[in-house]
Amino acid sequence: MDGYTTLLEGASFANHLFTVAAASGPDQPQSAISNPYLNGRPNTVTWGCDAATQTTTTLLNGQTTYPCFTYTSLADELEAARIPWKFYAPQSNEQGYVWSTLNSFSSIRNTSLWSQRVVPWQNITTDAQNNTLPAFSWVTAPKVDSEHPPASACAGENWSVNIINAIEQSPAWSSTAIFLTWDDWGGFYDHVAPPVIDGLGYGFRVPLMVISPYAYATTNGQSNPHVDHTQLEFSSVLRFAEQIFNLPSLQRRDTSAGDLMKDFDFSKVHNQPLILQQRTCLSKTLPFTGDWND
Repeated sequence: MDGYTTLLEGASFANHLFTVAAASGPDQPQSAISNPYLNGRPNTVTWGCDAATQTTTTLLNGQTTYPCFTYTSLADELEAARIPWKFYAPQSNEQGYVWSTLNSFSSIRNTSLWSQRVVPWQNITTDAQNNTLPAFSWVTAPKVDSEHPPASACAGENWSVNIINAIEQSPAWSSTAIFLTWDDWGGFYDHVAPPVIDGLGYGFRVPLMVISPYAYATTNGQSNPHVDHTQLEFSSVLRFAEQIFNLPSLQRRDTSAGDLMKDFDFSKVHNQPLILQQRTCLSKTLPFTGDWND
């Protein structure tokens, strides 16, 4: 995809909220646009409902709020429809716990769903091998494998390859769609300015890879079925889930997000599993001083 963007011109926290709820707040004025701060400094420990009491995130209207929300996420809709789901993420004793996004939703963090559905990221390869993957899942990396500077891009690539290989080698592969993306653009220059659709975004372009036996960009026909030029965003993945599982719309960005269904042809298998070898990395991190939670 060469037209896939982040949801807003803001920090990681807000964009992560979009990946689970198609919004970073209950309405646009009350949408989060910053990472959580504690006493004026970036909170590098936790961003959600178990953050220190003084933790706040800035909203589009200029106000601040505690980063624990009550608006509905896709996880709530999946649960209501009794569709199995999981969020594979770093745990509270790991760096990268801040990216366990459902920690910021009270209906998940402050209920039994937190222990039932939000599980260690390492479990996804085991679940794939045991053919026990849920119908829908999110997975996010620990900080050392996140590719966020100064973390090694090579180590992050190996982390992704390990998980994708496990899924491609599992019985679930024949009915799976994998969406691989990143939460920000890495600071690299892009000659294509993002479209302005409202007070939040879009943000800069980021990569998106669709990996599936049925991945096929129908918008390009047979000329190039591997690249889609459609305007897409994080909420496009949520819209895809709503279509596949016949879920009600969240009535946010998912209603206007580009349609990922155009990147599939379910009439036949187009792609066999591509098992990649992991690379040898020089090191996992580089010397760095500062905040890498942006």
